[in-house]
Amino acid sequence: MAIAKMKKIKLISFQNQKDAILEGIQSLQSIELIDMSAEYAEVNAMSVSSRDYFESQSKEWEEKYNSYQDLLSFLRPYLPQPKMLTKLRTPKEMLTIQEMQTELSKVDKELILKTLNDARQRLKQNDQEVERLNEEESFLLKWQKLEHIPSDIVTNEYVGTLTGLVPQTVSDSFIREIKNHKDIFVEEVFQTKDEYGITVAFDRKFEQEVNKVLDENHFAVLHYPFEEIPGIELNRISEEKTQMIEDSKALKEQLGKMQKEEWVLKLMVEISYAELQRARSKQLLVDERHLFVLEGWMEDSKVGDIREALEERLEKENFALVTEEVQEEEMDKVPIVLENNKVVTPFENITDMYSLPKYNEMDPTPFLTPFYLLFFGMMLADLGYGMLLFAATAVALKFFHFDKGMRKNLSFFHLLSYPTMMWGLIYGSFFGFELPFVLLSTMDDVNTILVLSIVFGVLQILLGLGLRTYLLLRDKDPFGAVAEGIGWIVIFVGIIMVLIANMVFPNAFVATLGQGIAIAGVVAILVASTLGSESKGLGFGSGLYNLYGITGYVGDIVSYTRLMALGVSGSSIALAFNMIIGFLPPVARFTVGILLFIALHSINFGLSLLSAYVHGARLIFVEFFGKFYEGGGKALNPLKTSEEYIELKNNYNR
Repeated sequence: MAIAKMKKIKLISFQNQKDAILEGIQSLQSIELIDMSAEYAEVNAMSVSSRDYFESQSKEWEEKYNSYQDLLSFLRPYLPQPKMLTKLRTPKEMLTIQEMQTELSKVDKELILKTLNDARQRLKQNDQEVERLNEEESFLLKWQKLEHIPSDIVTNEYVGTLTGLVPQTVSDSFIREIKNHKDIFVEEVFQTKDEYGITVAFDRKFEQEVNKVLDENHFAVLHYPFEEIPGIELNRISEEKTQMIEDSKALKEQLGKMQKEEWVLKLMVEISYAELQRARSKQLLVDERHLFVLEGWMEDSKVGDIREALEERLEKENFALVTEEVQEEEMDKVPIVLENNKVVTPFENITDMYSLPKYNEMDPTPFLTPFYLLFFGMMLADLGYGMLLFAATAVALKFFHFDKGMRKNLSFFHLLSYPTMMWGLIYGSFFGFELPFVLLSTMDDVNTILVLSIVFGVLQILLGLGLRTYLLLRDKDPFGAVAEGIGWIVIFVGIIMVLIANMVFPNAFVATLGQGIAIAGVVAILVASTLGSESKGLGFGSGLYNLYGITGYVGDIVSYTRLMALGVSGSSIALAFNMIIGFLPPVARFTVGILLFIALHSINFGLSLLSAYVHGARLIFVEFFGKFYEGGGKALNPLKTSEEYIELKNNYNR
């Protein structure tokens, strides 16, 4: 249970073997390539023309990857969608890179792409055409009573005719002015909340006066762009829309039968992503005319796998593989892989959320795991909630298929269900109801629970100080170990003895001894700080400042009271919900009350779960990690495939 031992690999081979080697490395998904031009300033990694070529290759594959993803996103809504449960119970296909390439070689990719692109374009054009026809239809529907084409009316010598729009106002002043004019005849075609559509006729000898009246009342001549009257045009539009809709419907039905094409697109997405990553990785290598050199990081335990993967693809004499131990100056550059058992592994998420350790640090996950389990259970603390969490995660893990990250999260919460049930039994709480046996009552034993919370907190702080001591001794800093670790542990031991002797088992001798031990811890910190500094006066001042840190420890210890507060509050809220339901009449209690019970406890369960998760992590990050852990490491980022749709079959890692 530690940080995996890493090796630096160097591989030299011929240019014509580059693709095969990179594909072999990619199939392992466990090697992070090093940018050699950045690693070695004196190395001229490759010519400008080669770099430009690889960059253009990367852009080309990126465009292909994005276009295939886009086409897949277009197709999937038209395909029959499996039910959620069916989808979760169906595992991803597992293929090697070579098997994916073989599958893809059996189909006409270009024909599939053309068919789908043409269908998408036709659907888009149909949608645009229907939208245009809808706009025309909206216009014509207003004018459908019009029995003539405005542009076809020939004004004779005596009568003038105009068709147009007049804005509607609150008082209808514009339209009334026109209608009430003695020289204008008005035929209303339509009326909306915004405007009137009218046709006006007038005597030509009053044309100048009529135009003036129309202008004053904001009459706008209609622009009619159609060849036929509205009724005929509406029939034409209806027919064209029906044709477009039927064409789109047929296309969608055709797309709904393209499951094979969907599978091909998934293959193309996976292959193009793999090609993109390999193209990008080529920019990290050193290229010579006939040879190339690559460097990378991988786990020591998997070095044999890379030899096996390479030997499957090329002869032994066609490549040279050298492994090197991590050097002191490379510690900050080494990518991190954590190795833990199946109980501790899910809690790596907590470490990762804070920061991975550097290569020369220790993995804090095994040390935080028991405390996080304890703290989470103490804050959620209900047998019913724990059983619910257990059942949900157990069913999900047993019967459904998730990606690796999701399975890790589910395992995390599954493990947390056990301490939740345990503390639920201790508190005697089952969905807020009191069990027949109660070891600690959240109503009557609040002070005892508070003391327990502080005791657990002090134990975690002491462990953190112990780990700090170990790390300083490992780094050959004995004075630092005393000043920052041992001295504080001694002070805590002394204070604990004093508290026990005064509050639990009164004993003057033990109290005096505890005071002496605490004072000895203070002296040890001052002496160690002084001796460990080149300037003794400055060292002594540093020791005094270090002792001022006692206020921080007091704050840390107080923080652990949240274990009591959240556990008691969740239990009290659950109890209050049950009391509310209990006040209902018997009939309502067993009808509406059941629904209310489910709804209220779902809310309390969700909020309590979130609180326990967040505050448990906070106690780890601030009160525990703050004593010994720095972090700052980066996770291994291997050359790999996307595995978005197809899981990569790995024949090497066992």
